[in-house]
Amino acid sequence: MARMRRINIVIDPELDDRLEQEALVRGMSKSALVRECVERGIPETGENGLRWIGELARYNAEVEPVDIDTELYGPLEADA
Repeated sequence: MARMRRINIVIDPELDDRLEQEALVRGMSKSALVRECVERGIPETGENGLRWIGELARYNAEVEPVDIDTELYGPLEADA
């Protein structure tokens, strides 16, 4: 594994407690758990820098499409 870099992050106490509990359950350090979560959350960049498009397409395939006009302005009222 490549040499690690130390970073500082600020999280609220409740998230820190959840992180500590999950690390204990998994038998790993909080740092290792944070690295794992970040690794899963940020897609790698491919040669052309477009790997994230595939991730987005997979996400969008699971989302039900909506009518943006109805979402923004509400349903059309019938003409009287």
